Amino acid sequence: MPARHSRKGLPATTPRGELAVHRDPKGFDPFANLPQGDPARLAQWLEAVRVHAISSVEWQCSERWELGPRVLNDSMWFWFASGSGAGRVGPEGESEYFRIRPGDLMLIPQGAEHHVRQDKGSAMHLITAHFHAQVFEGINLLDLMGFPPHAPGGKDTPYEAASRRLAREYALKAPGWRAAMAAEIQLVLHYIARHHGDRFRMPGAGRVHAELPRLLPALEYIDRNLPNAALSVGELAKQLFVSEVQFRKLFRRVTGMSPVRFVQRRRVESACRMLRGSEMSLREIAEVCGFADVPFFSRVFKQWTRTTPAQYRDAAAV
Repeated sequence: MPARHSRKGLPATTPRGELAVHRDPKGFDPFANLPQGDPARLAQWLEAVRVHAISSVEWQCSERWELGPRVLNDSMWFWFASGSGAGRVGPEGESEYFRIRPGDLMLIPQGAEHHVRQDKGSAMHLITAHFHAQVFEGINLLDLMGFPPHAPGGKDTPYEAASRRLAREYALKAPGWRAAMAAEIQLVLHYIARHHGDRFRMPGAGRVHAELPRLLPALEYIDRNLPNAALSVGELAKQLFVSEVQFRKLFRRVTGMSPVRFVQRRRVESACRMLRGSEMSLREIAEVCGFADVPFFSRVFKQWTRTTPAQYRDAAAV
C-alpha cells in the first residue's frame, strides 16, 4: 500500500501508543524565594507589566568617577563588569549605602534619588539600561513590588548576558530592537522577583494594592488618549462611574499623585522614548504626546526631568 501524504507532500504519520510526561513537575527545583504577598496578585502584576526600553550604553569610568546624587524620570540599572564601590537608592539619611562588586546589579526605580561612587584606585567598567516597567500602563512595577536596589551577581545570574545584549541592541538598532531590549529587561526583573524575594520591601500593602485593579479602566483610557491635549479628569471619572471627587481621592490613594500629574508623567515618559529612539521634531513629539505646544511641552518636561527636551536628546545619559 502506498504511503499516505500530507497536504505539503510529506509522509503522514500516525502516532502509536500513548505519550508519557517526560518529567513530573515535582522533579523541578521550585522558585523558593519569591516576594511575600498574595501569589495571585503578584502573578497579576508580573503578567500585566509592560516594559518600554529607552537606552543601554557601555561605559569605562575614570578613577575619579562619581555619579549623583540625582533623580531621573525613568527606571534604570547599572551592571558592574569590574571595579568596586558603593551605592545607595533613596533620599540621603533615609537609605544606606551598599557595597558594589563585579557582577552586581544596582536597580533604581523611576524618580528615586541615587548615588554611585567607586573606591579609591578603582576604575569601574559598567553597562547602564534605562527603561519604564509599568503595571496596567501606568503604575511603576519597581515601586509597586518594592524591588531591591541591589542584586548580587553570581555565575548563574543573567545580569551580564542581558546587559551585554542590551548594549548591542541599542548600538545597532536592528529591526525589532525595542522588543528585544524589553524582553531582556523583563527576563532580569522576573529573575530578581523569583530569586531575591527576601530583599523585597512591598510598600502600601492592603487596601491600596487591592484597589489598584479598580483603576484599570481609567489607566487604559489614559494610555489610549495620551495624544488628546483636552483629556480631562471628568472623562476619566466616567470610566469608573464615580464622581470627580471620588475619582481624585481613589487615584491619589493608589498612585500617590493627582490624575493631572500622573497624565503629565506618562506624556513625559512617552516623549523620553521618542527623543532617544526617533528623529521626530520637538513639535511632532509634543503633538503626539498630547502637549498643546512646544513651549508648554518644554516647561513640563523640565519640571519632571530637570533638563530640556533638546538637552535630553543630545545627552548620552549614564
